[in-house]
Amino acid sequence: MTPPESNPVAPQFIVRNYDTSQVPVYVDTSTPFFFVLLEGEITVAYDSFPALTVHPGECLMVMRHSCYRMTVVKPSVGIRVLHTDYLVQNFYRRFGNLTDLLPKGFDYEFKALPAIPAILRFLESVRLAISDGRSSGRLNNLWSEVLTEMTASYYTPLQVARFLFPLIAGDYDFRHMVIENSLSVKDLPELAALCHMSLSTFKRRFKRTFHSSAHSWIAARKAHFIYSEIVGSRKTFVEIAEQFNISSSAYLTAFCKQHFGMTPQEIRRHGQQSPVVVDATPIHNAVAL
Repeated sequence: MTPPESNPVAPQFIVRNYDTSQVPVYVDTSTPFFFVLLEGEITVAYDSFPALTVHPGECLMVMRHSCYRMTVVKPSVGIRVLHTDYLVQNFYRRFGNLTDLLPKGFDYEFKALPAIPAILRFLESVRLAISDGRSSGRLNNLWSEVLTEMTASYYTPLQVARFLFPLIAGDYDFRHMVIENSLSVKDLPELAALCHMSLSTFKRRFKRTFHSSAHSWIAARKAHFIYSEIVGSRKTFVEIAEQFNISSSAYLTAFCKQHFGMTPQEIRRHGQQSPVVVDATPIHNAVAL
């Protein structure tokens, strides 16, 4: 994949504060972003990859519409950088074609970029400026340029290419098509048809791209977003069932019991009893990382 030719939107730096959570929190991934933990400790599980413990200074990449589950081990503060295309373009200008740096047959692993004290101190200053109400479009542009240069100075090109692999991989278009449509289709044959593939070819391509069977990955993904809708919206269970192409509220109940060990009513009641607050807005167990 090459970076977009159009002029992407400049990054926006946003500070997030998190209280300790006793259970995994389902992360809002409606937009992609980079996330750096400034203080505290969290664990994050991504799609079918095992949970990863994140410490101050470490950086994660959050893909659009992916399944992230976060547990806040200690009270934490993080900073997220929206509009990843802008930074990816900067890295291409700095390093050239990043995909050429990856070894043949490279197999992606969900890992954080290691902490760099100088970058952590820079982002702490960004956090202070935002807290002081000094964030602006011009400053966000400058911060993104500094972050690009510091990343290029402290990490190797191969480290950056490995980290950005889901955004730059040759199968990006296929991954994007699957992620954007996996919740709206009725079954795998329909999703395979959208990707202009036979079912057998689709399954092989899916396994190679997502390191999981299509059936189990889509079921886990559907469970992620159903849970988020139950605890984070006021939709009726019939509306939620219709949204995810589930034939009835009775089948939704069976689905929830299978994946969560609770009925939809129990899930919603549990979410109302232990809301997670982000930006002073209670959205229960669906948060913006």
